[in-house]
Amino acid sequence: MDPTFTKMLIALLLLPVIIVSGIYLRKKSRPYKQFPFTAHKTLAIAYIIFSVLVINRFFKNYTPEGLMVYLIIITLVLMLSSFVTGALQSFEKPPHSIIIITHKVSSYLVSISLPLTFFLIYYL
Repeated sequence: MDPTFTKMLIALLLLPVIIVSGIYLRKKSRPYKQFPFTAHKTLAIAYIIFSVLVINRFFKNYTPEGLMVYLIIITLVLMLSSFVTGALQSFEKPPHSIIIITHKVSSYLVSISLPLTFFLIYYL
């Protein structure tokens, strides 16, 4: 199996686990329990690492053009936004509602844009 495809597959399989663990955390009240919260953060970091490795490999082998460049930039910005807003929610003080909304929206949008980006990367 192609190593790039394997990294894509790992990232795509981590995505539903991250979303489910995020929903679990949202349903539970603050303060978050240590294991689920740490697992959610660790899986999110692994997800970002595998995704960046795939995108980096793509840039080494190909020169993206047009829509692909915008899709990659949008995906990376959404991933960064989701990660930063998630980190802001980990503080003791409850976050503002705009941070919570931004985290939800960026997380769901990245769950759409990353598979689309991977599809285009793999089948280009």
